[in-house]
This record gives sequence, C-alpha cells and structure tokens, in this order.
Amino acid sequence: MKTVNAKTLDVSVLSAFWNEYAQNEIVIKKFSPEKFNSLFFEEYTGVKKVAVAALDGEKVIGFAAGTHKAGMEVGYITYVLVDKDYRRQKIGKALAEEIEKMLKEIADVTLTKYEAVFYNPVGLSWIVPGTDGHDHPGIPGVDMLQGGYIFMKNIGYRDFAYQNSYYRCLEGFEFSEKIKAKMEKAKEHGLSITYYDKNRHYDLEELFDNLKNPGWKAAIMGNEAKENPLPLLVAEDASAGDGRAKVIGFTGPLTVQESGRGYFAGIGVHTDYRTYGLGSALFSSLCSGLHDMGAEFMTLFTGETNPARNIYESAGFKVVRCWADMRKEIR
Repeated sequence: MKTVNAKTLDVSVLSAFWNEYAQNEIVIKKFSPEKFNSLFFEEYTGVKKVAVAALDGEKVIGFAAGTHKAGMEVGYITYVLVDKDYRRQKIGKALAEEIEKMLKEIADVTLTKYEAVFYNPVGLSWIVPGTDGHDHPGIPGVDMLQGGYIFMKNIGYRDFAYQNSYYRCLEGFEFSEKIKAKMEKAKEHGLSITYYDKNRHYDLEELFDNLKNPGWKAAIMGNEAKENPLPLLVAEDASAGDGRAKVIGFTGPLTVQESGRGYFAGIGVHTDYRTYGLGSALFSSLCSGLHDMGAEFMTLFTGETNPARNIYESAGFKVVRCWADMRKEIR
C-alpha cells in the first residue's frame, strides 16, 4: 500500500470508488466526476483543499480529504473512506495523518486543532435513510451510526457537541390543534403570522440586530434587496391599530429546491416577544407555506441541547440521524 496526492489521479476513478460505497455503507450522495472535483479539489478565495488516496498497485483502496479557511487555527477533516476489503490494516489512520500533515503545510497560521464539524466549507449532501432520495445539503459532523465514528475516536478525536438531523414529509401537512390555539391566543395581543410586505411592515433590519445573527441578517436583507424577492414569513405586532405592523419574528425565505426539499435560511423571534408561542407558530406556517409551494419534504439539523428542537418536534419532525462534532487538539 502507498499513499499519493489524490489530485494526481483520474477524478473519474476516484468518484467511482466513492460511489461504490455511497448510500450503501455511508449515507452520503453519489457524485459525478465533475461534482467530485468541485467538492474535493477546486479551491476558491480563502479556502484551500487537500486530498490523499491509498493505492494497492493501481487500485484505489482509500481516500481522505480536508480543508482550511484562511486565518483559522483549525484544519477541517472532510472524510476518510477505506475499501471494505482493506480495513483494519491502519490504512485509514495513515490517510488521516497525511491529511493532518498536509493541512499544517497549507495553513497560513499555526493550527491548534483538527475538527470534523458542520463549519467545514465542503458540504457533503446525504440521503435520509428510508426515503426516495430525500436529501440534505450538508453533514453536520461524524455519523454516529457508522464505523467512522469509532475510527475517529481511535485516532485521537473526541466529541465536543452533538447534532440531530430532523426530517418530515410534507404531504398532507396541517396545523396541529395546539398550534392553532397558540395562534388564536397571540391574536388577542395583536400578534399574527403573515407574509412580509415592505409597504406595511417596519423594523425588519432591527429584528436581526436584536437576534444578533449577522448570517440571518445578510441572507434576509439580501433577499429583500432583489427585484423579485422570495416569500418571507414574519410575525407581526399590529396592536397600534394604525395599519402598519412591527416585525417581531421571521422565517424564510421560502423556496423549493430541485430535489423537492423545502428550504429556509433561519427562524427567530424578538427577545421581547418570546412568551407567545410565536416560534412554533412561525415554523408550522413555514411548513404549510412550503407545502403550498410544492415542497415534498424538509430536513434540518440542530444541536442536541438547542431548545429550538421543541419547535421542530411540535410540527411533527423526527430525528433521523445523529452526528458528533469531533476535535483533536494539536500538541
């Protein structure tokens, strides 16, 4: 067995090796040679990528990849995969160590740790088990049901957080009686859920300042700056009775991806209005709106201890995969 820089090999051979195990031993989607190349080899501003392959003669028997973001003291492990007939021969360990070494060499700062987490710039789409190709655009850690989880522990990586992936088929989606009751109760205070109207609503940008999430602010304000923005659901306070309404919560923008997946950038409620059940009302409204737009399903992930999981579960979402965020300190 020998290891080589994977960028020196034929990408069609590497993608064929990957696809042999995709959706069988792992839940990651299969990739065309072009997609494989863009994921693992193509670099862009601020992001460098490394990849290594293990060979038995001319046969590919293993592949591993990693990335580094400029200025970050962390190197990201994207994936380590070994042919099932060559496992338990320390090939995976050799591949991982080579990726760690390569990440140190390309980093523009001194690395202090390696991580397998959702912050990795390379998003690997995966298929929800038991569905007809229903997918999610990124893995948020190491799949805890696969052998790779124990492998990572054995080469020095340790869990520091857990992520749960949620899924729901949207066919026949309806508001639960509990959510309906919350929405009626909120109306007594002049609060309701509706679609954003820039001519009627105000304080949208101020909402994101309150939520302290610049990513959400950039996504939503960027959408609203378009000539034809995507639909955005908001929670509003119209209690003043002057025909205008203050934006006190949001979810969206709503769009349906090619796979039939309903997409949204985020969901949040102003800190002054979190006692009215608006979060769960917004989320159920989101599911209903995406269903009406033709979405077949929704997927998302959140931290094991994140209270937002209660919102998702209130709309009938179930955990379909658990992931570990893992880290190895550099000594």
